[in-house]
Amino acid sequence: ILFLISRFWLLLFLAWRAHERKGDSRFDEIKYNFASFLIAWMFQGVWVFTISLPVIFVNGSDNIQNDGLTVLEYVTIVGFGLGVFIEIIADIQKAAWVKNGRVGTFCTAGVWKYSRHPNYFGEIFQWWCAWIFAYGSSTGPGDVQWWCSVLSPVMTMLILLFTPATGVMNANGSNLKRYYDKCPVEYAKYRKETSILIPLPCGLYKFVPMFLKRTLFFDLKKY
Repeated sequence: ILFLISRFWLLLFLAWRAHERKGDSRFDEIKYNFASFLIAWMFQGVWVFTISLPVIFVNGSDNIQNDGLTVLEYVTIVGFGLGVFIEIIADIQKAAWVKNGRVGTFCTAGVWKYSRHPNYFGEIFQWWCAWIFAYGSSTGPGDVQWWCSVLSPVMTMLILLFTPATGVMNANGSNLKRYYDKCPVEYAKYRKETSILIPLPCGLYKFVPMFLKRTLFFDLKKY
């Protein structure tokens, strides 16, 4: 059910955003090139299949447990739900902020106070939880099929963190110029005190050592 809610929300939100913006700018350069457009859509199909691997693994597993869910499975179900909730709330808050005239130039509404990209965090976090949940349907640490399903969170991270056309890379880099042009001091303070991905409250991020920012928090220098 959580899986269906997660995917239905993403479909609904992206369709609404494309309608509001009269299209999707990420496809502007390729939509009139049949081959490029076909490759882009085929890649999205591969991505949809890949992120579904933990669910496919669980549904196809012969390792049926009759003694109910384990503590780990309950924890990962809650974690998946939390990831979906954060993503939905972040999308709604950002959309409302845009509708209200982009007050403050950059968004700090709700969960955006604690993460510069809470929607991407929610998407990534839910698939790590799905993969860990699938362990309960495996035959143990040596189950090759279960390990293959780790492609779900890994591919999600690759797309959202390292693909120039979308995700964190697309939102950063040269696209930050508009903030530094309009409110350089305020935005520099926001970047210093706000985690790029993993939500942290109360400006704690500014106290995190740089080596942890570059590794655990994925605040890479190229951003």
